[in-house]
Amino acid sequence: MDDAAQETLYLTFKTVIEDVIADKRRNPKNTKILDEFQARINMGLHVEEDFILWVNMIADAGNYSLNKGKLNEYDLEIIADPEDLMYFTNGEYSTMKMMTSKNRFGKRKLRYKGGTTGRNMGMLLALPKVLVLDTK
Repeated sequence: MDDAAQETLYLTFKTVIEDVIADKRRNPKNTKILDEFQARINMGLHVEEDFILWVNMIADAGNYSLNKGKLNEYDLEIIADPEDLMYFTNGEYSTMKMMTSKNRFGKRKLRYKGGTTGRNMGMLLALPKVLVLDTK
């Protein structure tokens, strides 16, 4: 994947995540989870058989930032195909489907591991409350 394609993917992914969080902010019932979610997450976007584009999300006191690269100290690491993440964020794919189904490369749709700060499984369970759009 060339640099221009990587930049386009990063900007698209960043926009999607920012839009999901902004949409969730419009509903007052989401305020508490968005403001209380504290995390440093490495997200691998599995775009080619042998290439993963790494981005990181930092959530702190209701502020969210998405940047390129991996964090050295993080709470959780996930890897997924960007298309699968899109279906996850729009609610078409459930957490269970993401954890048990295979992606186009024959790997689980959502792979995860604990971070340098521990396993943090609660963070993995809370992540859909932040990243998945509310159903109307």
